[in-house]
Order: sequence, then structure tokens, then C-alpha cells
Amino acid sequence: MRAIRRITALTLCIILTVLTQSQTIRAAAAPADNRPNYTIYVNRALNCVTVYTPDEQGNPVPVKSMVCSCGRKGHGTPKGTFRTSDYYDWRQMIDGSYGRYAVRFNKKILFHSVPYTRRSPDTLEWDQYNLLGQSASLGCVRLSVADAKWIYDNCKPGTEVIVYADEENAGALGKPANRVIDPNAPERGWDPTDMSAGNPWHAVQIAQNREQTDDNV
Repeated sequence: MRAIRRITALTLCIILTVLTQSQTIRAAAAPADNRPNYTIYVNRALNCVTVYTPDEQGNPVPVKSMVCSCGRKGHGTPKGTFRTSDYYDWRQMIDGSYGRYAVRFNKKILFHSVPYTRRSPDTLEWDQYNLLGQSASLGCVRLSVADAKWIYDNCKPGTEVIVYADEENAGALGKPANRVIDPNAPERGWDPTDMSAGNPWHAVQIAQNREQTDDNV
């Protein structure tokens, strides 16, 4: 009986050693993430985001500002310092809607696009899009598709996120204005900032540019 126990213990030790070595090899083989280091500041009072990167001396330099929607009354986005973790192309929200380019930074709190009714880019809740710049979410930080994708693409896992409240100072780059979608526009189911090839807002923008060119001739 004792011999069997010794063999069992030895076998477990060998298995644990092999697993540990395998994990070490995988970690060593993982490519380094050479994307710049950013810090994301979320001003929940004014519903805007400012992204900073350190200069050669380590001083923060503002590189981008975004308009957003933080948590509405009763669902305030928690203040504090956090770090990004999980990244999703699409993520279902607790109310059944879907967010694009979602990046988790505090448990159930994520950066993500304005919600969609389905997992399809032509089902944007345009009325919620028009609330960017106001407190409107259930705690997450809503952004336009372009801004959500920028964080998704450029801010690597572990990026520091600082959520604070300042009702007077929007940040070093100010608070961008939000484009409002006409409720009667046939394109209203799409985010105007979405660079997908099928976005009908592209044709609208091209037509507007042509009109402006004609006016200047």
C-alpha cells in the first residue's frame, strides 16, 4: 500500500513538473506586445475620455480625446484605477443588447460601442448614439465604433484606466462634439464612424463632399 502511495505521489510530481515547464515554454514563446504604452482617463462627470502616452522623460502627453456615455443615475461608472483585460469583437450586454470592440477594465465594466439590438452592424440603437456626451449606460463606457475600435486595436492588455469625476475640466484636449443621427435618415441603423465597407454613411459623405466641391467652383 505504501509503495502504491509513493508511486502515485511520484507520478503527480512528474505531471506537475511537465505542466509547469510547458507553461514556461509557452510564456517564453509568446511574442512581445510592442504597442505604445497608454493611460486612459475617463471623466465620468463630463462623459469624455482622454488618452495619454509618456514622453521620453515619462511625462504624460495627450494623444486622443473621445466623447462617451458613462453610467446614468443609479448605475454610475465606478471611480478608481483599473487595467484592461478581456477583448471582444462583439459582446452581449446584461440587457440583451450587443456592443462592438468591447474591452473589459473593471469586472463587468467595459469600453464598447453604442449598443446594437443584434450582432449586426446595421442594428445600431441610434437614439442611444445621440446620447453620447451624456450619462446613459448601465455602468460601461460607451463610445462611437471608431473610438471603441481605437482602444481595442491600440491599447494592449494591462493598459491603465483611471475613472474620475471633474465637472469643470474635460481634459487636456477638451470634449469632442458628438455627431447626431437624424431619426428619419435611412442610414440611422449604422454608426456613422464605422469604416466597414457596407456602411451607407460613406455614400452620404461622398455626396456631401461633391456638393461642397460644386459650390466652390
